[in-house]
Amino acid sequence: MKQLIFTFLGMICLAMAADKNVLGKSEEESFEGKIVLIKVGEDDLMNGQSFKFWERTLERVTQEKAKAVIFDLDTPGGMAIPTKELMTSIANLEIPTRAFVNDSALSAGALISVATDRIYMTPGSVIGSAGVVLGTGQTMDETMRAKIESFFDAHVRWIADRKGHDQKVIRAMMIRQDEVQEFGNVRVEKGGLLALNSADAVQVMEDGPLLAEAEIASLEQLLARENWDQNDLIEATPSGFEKVAWWIASLSGLLIAVGLFGGYLEFKTPGFGLGGIISIIAFSLFFFGNYLAGKMAGYELAAVFALGILLIIIEIFVFPGFGLPGLTGLILVMGSLGFAMVDQVEWQKYQVSQDGSFLDAVNQASLHLGLGIFGSILLLYLLMKYLPDLPFFNRHLLPGSLPLGSGGEVNLVENSKIGLMGTSLTDLRPSGKAEFEQEVHDVMAEGEFLTKGQRVRVIREDGMGLVVERLQDEEGDLDS
Repeated sequence: MKQLIFTFLGMICLAMAADKNVLGKSEEESFEGKIVLIKVGEDDLMNGQSFKFWERTLERVTQEKAKAVIFDLDTPGGMAIPTKELMTSIANLEIPTRAFVNDSALSAGALISVATDRIYMTPGSVIGSAGVVLGTGQTMDETMRAKIESFFDAHVRWIADRKGHDQKVIRAMMIRQDEVQEFGNVRVEKGGLLALNSADAVQVMEDGPLLAEAEIASLEQLLARENWDQNDLIEATPSGFEKVAWWIASLSGLLIAVGLFGGYLEFKTPGFGLGGIISIIAFSLFFFGNYLAGKMAGYELAAVFALGILLIIIEIFVFPGFGLPGLTGLILVMGSLGFAMVDQVEWQKYQVSQDGSFLDAVNQASLHLGLGIFGSILLLYLLMKYLPDLPFFNRHLLPGSLPLGSGGEVNLVENSKIGLMGTSLTDLRPSGKAEFEQEVHDVMAEGEFLTKGQRVRVIREDGMGLVVERLQDEEGDLDS
């Protein structure tokens, strides 16, 4: 069983270490010599999961030697910081890139278009209005706006120059100017942002089209104009492995509940057993699923979580009752679990906006964490209430409790071990082994941790095994 667990964990670690280019690769058609179509829809630029997928796709494009990449855009925009990183990845590709504005490429969608080599637009489509705003609806103060706009202005100017687009046009889309601007037959009033329809974008200036290469009605026309074979077109879609991981991430609250429940079982039972196996699998799936779904989960938070567990173990087994290691460990465990579920897009939104958006960034994660804690408590309650009555456990464990009276009133139930006296063979912190009538049993101490060689007596049998307490002296008299 331990070998199975280590094999499972090894697969999780290998998948995380190998980047997304490995995940599901065996089931995906190769991009070699293909024209890769990446669709950017209405909500995609507000979703960290999408950026993770595009990042992996562009890695595959390079590694598998694709022929070209086309971005099919119909989006009102989205998050600035992840878009900036995506623009860099697009601009650094060494193969042809095209933007197909298929109705609208506003805000972040316009910036993605600018990162490609050529832009095509369907008749009547619109591109532009790429000013930086807060997703919370709050007003951005002038200092914050100037800071963000100068940062994006420098980056986008570099990309526009690299791709041969007019820097003044792109700047007018992003930053409000103090004077009226004119671009061909398009006039931008003072304090306005430039937005171009397809006819505006293709108007011919002294050095070529204002922004877009041409108006085209369909993707097929784009391929024909570029002399690309339609049979080479392949749409990038999430692999089955990624879909499963995203589904796992949606069950984060349940995984937390199961993981905490398994951890509690492990601490309450002797040796390494079912509880530890359940906990390891649940938390491994939790971190892996959230990592691939574009959340903040990663090696760093997994390490913080492991450190928290270690401190809790130190509190229980090394310095019981000290308090500080256990409290610190609990904070690290809960903090890492909560932060691992924060969407990267939402967190970056908080980083570039006012402090008021912090609650928006952690709201969903806090809900899942709360549900996980509540769920684990509910599972423990159901375990204590119903586990001893289940047929399987009835055949292996007999419920019982120590009756009132002297220590001599024992074995009231046939084969019951309640009242048996013996000696601890290991330290009981709280679980370990003890010998009763020349038989060794796994036991758990109640009330205090006991040392090796301590005289003990069985006071209870339940679904968790034998529970013992310390005897007063060598003769076996209980504390009075």
